[in-house]
Amino acid sequence: MSTEPEFNILASFLRRMMPDVEGHDAGDPPDAIRGRLDVFAAGKADAKERVSLSQLLKEHPEYIGYLGRAIRGRAA
Repeated sequence: MSTEPEFNILASFLRRMMPDVEGHDAGDPPDAIRGRLDVFAAGKADAKERVSLSQLLKEHPEYIGYLGRAIRGRAA
């Protein structure tokens, strides 16, 4: 299964929310969460983990900045 749709959804969300998210960095998430987000950023999270992380990001939108940096770091 391709993770491209999930990344497109995330990219669309980040574009829409950028004015609200910019400048509101709450710092990095805890180590265990960073590890999960890094796996997701690498495109290696399975479907169950992607659903779990989606819910986590809804509950903790402050983690989106870290995820965006992790994705950009892989694209560079």
